[in-house]
Amino acid sequence: MRRMAAWLLSCLLLLLSLPMTGCGDGSETENGGAETTAEKITTEEETFDFGNVEEKGMTISGNPLENYRIIYRNTVFGKECASKVQKMLHAATGALLPALPDSEAEAPYEILVGKTNRAESNTVRGAYDRPNVYYTIRTLGSKMVIMGEGYQTLKRVATIFENRLTRLLKDGGKDLSAIDRSGDVKEGIDPIGHSVLERAEGTDLRVYHWNMAAPYHNPSVTPPPVVYGDCVTRGEVMADFILQMLPDIITTNEFYESHNGDHTFFNTVMGELGEYYTHLKSPYDVNKPEEGANAIQGKTENSNIIYRKDRGLTVVSSSWRYSTEKTTVTTANPGGWVYYHGSHTAVFSLNGRKFIVSVSHYADSRSDSKWAKEHLAAIADAQAASGSAEPLPVILTGDLYTGYTSKSANSGYKYLVSQGYVDSQRTAAMNGNNNIAHGTFHTVGVRQTERISEDFVWHTDQFEALAFKVLANQETDDTSDHYPVMADLRLKG
Repeated sequence: MRRMAAWLLSCLLLLLSLPMTGCGDGSETENGGAETTAEKITTEEETFDFGNVEEKGMTISGNPLENYRIIYRNTVFGKECASKVQKMLHAATGALLPALPDSEAEAPYEILVGKTNRAESNTVRGAYDRPNVYYTIRTLGSKMVIMGEGYQTLKRVATIFENRLTRLLKDGGKDLSAIDRSGDVKEGIDPIGHSVLERAEGTDLRVYHWNMAAPYHNPSVTPPPVVYGDCVTRGEVMADFILQMLPDIITTNEFYESHNGDHTFFNTVMGELGEYYTHLKSPYDVNKPEEGANAIQGKTENSNIIYRKDRGLTVVSSSWRYSTEKTTVTTANPGGWVYYHGSHTAVFSLNGRKFIVSVSHYADSRSDSKWAKEHLAAIADAQAASGSAEPLPVILTGDLYTGYTSKSANSGYKYLVSQGYVDSQRTAAMNGNNNIAHGTFHTVGVRQTERISEDFVWHTDQFEALAFKVLANQETDDTSDHYPVMADLRLKG
């Protein structure tokens, strides 16, 4: 019986290893176009089997392969992809090409991996309608471009390169420029509900909020566990996912310039976002004593709003307002002011129309409305500073630690409703999760959609929510204990 089972298993594995006739490798299309089926990433292994084919005289556009070097953008995943390409070519051809960051002086014969600073890389990426979604393998002149802007596309393009190199060798090909493939990673981005890559029709503002689970301020407190354990890798993954969505306004919690003197996480995220986004800093609350402001300065930096450079948004004014509450004086917070409960608020203008964006973190009082009242006080400050006599449209976001199912009449949720604010998750014309109770808090590394929904995009009735989604996938499972949320909003009138 065991022999029969083993024989059946071997037959099954043999069948799975056979190519699918007439379907390519089932993952990408010839010379552009979107792929139709997901392809399992197989390049996690550091060894590659090309059927013991030893090819000599390999070329790129007729130039000997041994003259080439591999150039990569110096990120974690750029370097990782370049290393895999290097090892593939060595295993397949015996040529061990040097792999160098793009800070190296340019040379005639280069294999460019990722978003490098070379002109050929920019030529390829210039054809994309958004970053971090599409990949391409193409030869331009004497250079081969292996393009993927984020870690997800780089993982996919490494797999495609391996597949096409294998096929080229088996067909007796000698010139790598015969590999010309393009595709996308759309299926991996949005596995739940409707696609969020394209904005809902009529959208004026795409708003995105994420509690990013920062390293704790107090060095004696262990940070929450993350699958991507170091700040650089985790930051690249999180920035990659944001760039796939391309929101207009990003609001954050637990994302500060300095984490106990360490800028690594912030610099990594903004290093990736900086081409497309401006990170807004705001003055400290002048109404607080110097003790409180100075105690927190260098930790919060009052900079929880990020906005697109190319969407016509201008900042009219911005400010940070601490809560009126004081908490226990600690090593991490010697002034005692509750920095979690401050609100970062800005007045924006879009096409001549002003509106307010305010983000806060209510933290520890799920059944009490006091933090919601503090948040609205910050919005009132912004309205007063805006120069507008008419009430401005408002977008209110944050980890508000208040559930819409709360039975307390004094809950923060019920207070915001009583003040005319609308919860976009529960009113959007299109709810991308098909479940208004979809949770936003979860255990890092675990898909949990049934826990409390405490991350919100609220708005006043001058806006209409066209679409909303809690963005739960493998990357958001693994990088924070909160899922990001995103709403497509239309300005009425």
